[in-house]
Amino acid sequence: MWKSRVAYFLVLLCVILFFICFNGYLSLYLLVLSLLLPVVSLAISLPAMLGVRISLSAGQGETSVPGARKGESIPLGLEVWNATPFSSGRVRARLTVRNTFTGQRERERFLFTAGPQRQLFQHQLTSQTCGQVVCRVEHLWVCDHLGLFALPVRRPREVTAYFWPTVYPVEPELLESPTPDSEGERYSQKKPGDDPTELFALRDYQEGDRLSRVHWKLSQKLGRTLVKELGLPLSDHLLFLLDLNGDSLEADALLDAFASLSSFLAEGEHAHRVLYWSPSKGQFQCREVTQFQDVLPLWQELLAFGCQLSFPPLSEDVLPGGISHGIYLCHAPQSQPLLVLENKFPSARLTVIQTSSQQEELPAELRPASLERILLTPGQIPQSLNGLTL
Repeated sequence: MWKSRVAYFLVLLCVILFFICFNGYLSLYLLVLSLLLPVVSLAISLPAMLGVRISLSAGQGETSVPGARKGESIPLGLEVWNATPFSSGRVRARLTVRNTFTGQRERERFLFTAGPQRQLFQHQLTSQTCGQVVCRVEHLWVCDHLGLFALPVRRPREVTAYFWPTVYPVEPELLESPTPDSEGERYSQKKPGDDPTELFALRDYQEGDRLSRVHWKLSQKLGRTLVKELGLPLSDHLLFLLDLNGDSLEADALLDAFASLSSFLAEGEHAHRVLYWSPSKGQFQCREVTQFQDVLPLWQELLAFGCQLSFPPLSEDVLPGGISHGIYLCHAPQSQPLLVLENKFPSARLTVIQTSSQQEELPAELRPASLERILLTPGQIPQSLNGLTL
């Protein structure tokens, strides 16, 4: 727009010099015409300038949460049209794409005109790391046909898309925990068990079923033999402590490791808990994962916070009860969280999964027999996690 203004002022200067040197009707006519031209241009362009409309969308179809795996692409559409039958002057827009997890930011500028027919500008969102990607249109202005005046255009709502962490096929070893659940047992909705205090379902008698599990009253009432399937208790004695510090690649590797282990546990209906620091709420958050449907909302929350500095000092008050194994995922372990875990759960096992190859000295108060350290190498996450005992 500044080029159009400079060109206009140069033309106006020439007309003024012509009027000074050649006083007459022609020079006066040209001077008046030059002074009125911007006003006429604005009056003619104003209806179309006010009618510019822009919308921003991501993904395909009506999915509420556009998402893809790392390395894949998510279509981003910028649709432009004019609510009037006229075409506007040039519209300038700047698209900003920011990954809140890694802090990476990209900008792209657009220059177009908005007519009655809709135009669609397509862009492909890609990311080599997981994260929440926020797309917004900024610095949105429309000019008149001469490019001398500009008016702001109402910006469309921002669009959020997700690049999910990679879930690797891992095969850790599961140990039964001797620690009782301090908050009561929950029972599986998919698998039967052997807890006689909870009824899972009723089914017809099959050869080999125990007679002690026959529901005699209901069988007599319905005229066929029904067998009780008992409930399968779910316990959450495993705690993940997430400290997603370090650079973007290290935080990405830590989240991949957590997603792989958590998905493995959720698919087998092995309940577990996740403790992390929420910068927006300014406090620690503890989430419970009992089934695979709980994984996606947790990922969204973690990706929105992003990698950050190490979280503040941990207190025993925020830790849940009944934990027999604590897994601390971090770039480099801090002494304070490990001491708090040791004091809160003196008989629990502790595992540190870290991306830093430097072996920092840990406090002497920690029991060496209860602590296991695993070095997480980006690109070799399955090899690093296989053999881990949960």
